[in-house]
Amino acid sequence: MKKNFTILILLMYASFEVFSQNYTQSAGFRLGAGSGITYRRMFDTNISGELMLLGQNHGTVLTFIVQKHRPALLFNDLDMTFIWGVGAHIGVADRYKAYNEPYGYSNSHYYISTMQLGFDGFAALEYQVPRYPVSLSLECKPYFEFFDDHQFGLHLPVIAFGARYNF
Repeated sequence: MKKNFTILILLMYASFEVFSQNYTQSAGFRLGAGSGITYRRMFDTNISGELMLLGQNHGTVLTFIVQKHRPALLFNDLDMTFIWGVGAHIGVADRYKAYNEPYGYSNSHYYISTMQLGFDGFAALEYQVPRYPVSLSLECKPYFEFFDDHQFGLHLPVIAFGARYNF
């Protein structure tokens, strides 16, 4: 992850004269709940697909989300976009299990690997930095887990900060 982050920073410094409008791809990272690396490809002017490799729910998941982009009309001077979408994830997680021996002589525990599979939602406000091919975002990615015993598998809210290099 440190190597990917270093490469991303070097690419941002190498492209100071490139403008951030009309990009077709972006790569970056998320920091916060469900942090990891992301790759987005624009399919149309306002539809994209994003692939995320994230650490979530004590495991690692691969998430694909189809997203819709609309201008956020908060301020006239800011180049902000509201993004929302839906998708799915698959991955592996470690679960903590407790084992109680008969008559209470000793308690032991162990970890088991379980599959993670579920649906994801996505909503974000993304800011395009003027004159640079960089975008910053505040993201919410709630998800529903099929093989989970925590609150019927619903995980709310999952908030993260995102930064992407657009190319």
